[in-house]
Amino acid sequence: MTYYDIFPSPIGDITASTDGVAVTALHIEGDRYFTAVPTEWTRQSTHPLLIQLQAELGEYFAGTRVRFDVPVAFEGTEFQRSVWKALQGIPSGKAVSYRTLAEAIGRPKAVRAVGTAVGRNPLCIVVPCHRVLASDGSLGGYVAGLDRKQLLLTLEGALAA
Repeated sequence: MTYYDIFPSPIGDITASTDGVAVTALHIEGDRYFTAVPTEWTRQSTHPLLIQLQAELGEYFAGTRVRFDVPVAFEGTEFQRSVWKALQGIPSGKAVSYRTLAEAIGRPKAVRAVGTAVGRNPLCIVVPCHRVLASDGSLGGYVAGLDRKQLLLTLEGALAA
């Protein structure tokens, strides 16, 4: 069973889900790959993992949390999971290029595939796909809009305000 909740944040409503063991999805309002809550999900705003996630996100947006403790689980290909795992190693306040990320997973020629996997990250913010920039230092892309990516990076101190 998948449980979910929707709660407000400074960057729009967030829809998060859990399988009861870990957080399995976090989508920001406007995410181009998440247009509706699946009908088989059950809303449960009192689920302990969703409460923990909401509290940790509140601390993150308040500037008092730089890493998340809530357990997460990914469903994706082996390649996608390797990219998402590498995203978790990018510290708050830092940004890397898609090329650097491709090199970090041992696939230096797979820059485009890395970019696609970053864009398909099912756990935005908690698994910090927003910390990946284009090689020229530009923002690149973000599933919930570049304005939100810029806000997150500015909040973390990776971009000047």
